[in-house]
Amino acid sequence: MGARLQKNGVRDRSSLGQNPTRSLILTPLRFKPEQSPGAASAMHWLSPHPQGRSFFSMTTISKNMTTTSQNDNIQRENNELFFVGIDVAKDELVVHVLPTGQQLTVPNSLKGIKELLKLLKEIQPKQIVLEATGNLEREVLSHIAANGFEVVRINPRQARDLAKGLGQLAKTDAVDARMLATFAKLQCLKARPVSSRETQEMSDLVMRRQQLIDMRTMETNRSHWTKQKHICKSIEKVIETFNKQIDAIDERITKMIDDNPDWNEMDKILQSVPGVGPKTSQMLISALPELGNLNRQEIAALVGVAPFCDDSATKSGARHIRGGRANVRSALYMATFTAVRHNPTFKEFFERLIANGKKFKVAMVAAMRKLISTLNSMIKTKTSWNEHRVRSK
Repeated sequence: MGARLQKNGVRDRSSLGQNPTRSLILTPLRFKPEQSPGAASAMHWLSPHPQGRSFFSMTTISKNMTTTSQNDNIQRENNELFFVGIDVAKDELVVHVLPTGQQLTVPNSLKGIKELLKLLKEIQPKQIVLEATGNLEREVLSHIAANGFEVVRINPRQARDLAKGLGQLAKTDAVDARMLATFAKLQCLKARPVSSRETQEMSDLVMRRQQLIDMRTMETNRSHWTKQKHICKSIEKVIETFNKQIDAIDERITKMIDDNPDWNEMDKILQSVPGVGPKTSQMLISALPELGNLNRQEIAALVGVAPFCDDSATKSGARHIRGGRANVRSALYMATFTAVRHNPTFKEFFERLIANGKKFKVAMVAAMRKLISTLNSMIKTKTSWNEHRVRSK
């Protein structure tokens, strides 16, 4: 039996069980003036949804936008700051506004993003927070940043940890959007520049290259256990296809670096360090655009090679690294593995740590941290390896 609609636009859930259809667009309830105090009067809606979410069609949002024209004046008069959290899904964007508590849903499409931007321009939020969702957030993030708003992308784990800390154990898109808005209201997050489209394209190519290498490795491993000739021939053809695809991507990446003066200069500086090859350089250029713009502590934490304390009272626990960008850290590990063998500076540093009783992995992470700090300093000062060594002495 299909969902029944009541006169006020709310579905009768009695026939839907626990999983109501979410694709049905509901008409929002009208509210009484006394239910909308202060700055919230411009855009206060009551939600018919049991989780506190309001569903709006595009026309309804446009009509409500016209009622928010006085919101900017209200904000200036009351000095009230607005904070926005956006939960990103494949098909929709769930938006939560604090301190007023309004919530709405728009499609995750160019049309929906335009409607969202109209809302943001009306309320002029202090900060907007959304979470990384497998690049599904990339389009809305780029548009928001391009319109001059302060937007921060965080790890979904951070929003979930905040929810648990506040005693909010339920997890829905509406709850996630509210937690993201709460993060923004705390004003503890530092906004970083959003990557350009060219950088995003470069990052996609580097990621795709790694995917092809992983699949080629899988096929190579399969060839070791089979003795049937037709299976071996099939695997050889697949590996040959992977090799052609990898070569084509390498050519595209090389051309992009050669055509971009900034990247070309950065690539030469990075590869001047013994141990850093073209693949490590490409990964750093595409996946770590902050390189050269942060201090050594910040860049180490961003990559995930900064040691964190684990102390309590008289206990002094072992330091551990955590978080950071795994793809950058993997590339940095291989570069460091080469550097501690063939780069005299890092070889001496690594062997001294081993001689002092440090475990292999502890010494390797310390060398990784030294390498990324060195590369960060070189990019910041635009000096090659030899020039950097002379200045350091």
